[in-house]
Amino acid sequence: MKILVTGGAGYIGSHTVLQLIAAGHQVVVVDDFSNAKASVAGRLEELSGTSIPIHSFDVADLDKLNDLFDAEDFDAVVHFAGYKAVGESVANPLDYYGNNIGATISLLQAMDRHEVRHLVFSSSATVYGADPIVPMTEGLPTSATNPYGWTKVMIEQVLRDLAVAQPDNRIALLRYFNPVGAHPRDRSARTPQPCQTT
Repeated sequence: MKILVTGGAGYIGSHTVLQLIAAGHQVVVVDDFSNAKASVAGRLEELSGTSIPIHSFDVADLDKLNDLFDAEDFDAVVHFAGYKAVGESVANPLDYYGNNIGATISLLQAMDRHEVRHLVFSSSATVYGADPIVPMTEGLPTSATNPYGWTKVMIEQVLRDLAVAQPDNRIALLRYFNPVGAHPRDRSARTPQPCQTT
């Protein structure tokens, strides 16, 4: 499969890129490097032993996304791109809502235009709110205590609504604490299991 990984130069994204390549997939990365170092690109190629196309632009830029989708025949998308600091989201809520939700909407529009129907979204355990029931299951109600968490809750709802409107879409929402590679199962080149699939 040819897979677009948004935010693929970030910590979790870069680990996922390596796992996908190890599993035999072709990977293309989009990252604006607001949460990653440019040196990650070279390191990814060094560790994977392969050339990885990396495009530096904001996923919210629909024109550039459409150009990329026009040039590549993607089978699926793994979406990590977004701001991620809880404290910063409290201080700058408009930045977080605009960036995280706006980028996701642009991505979904580009995917729809190019009939790419497979998406894995990097959500967060923050969607379980301040006092989650343990063990956490995907059937629990969602809420949040900060703008970062609310962007994840809202994006999950957008994706559920999209799955209803377009039932041929296959969308997985991953909620987790640890990044890929942190568990021995992940180090054997198996991909993480989704906490919720619509």
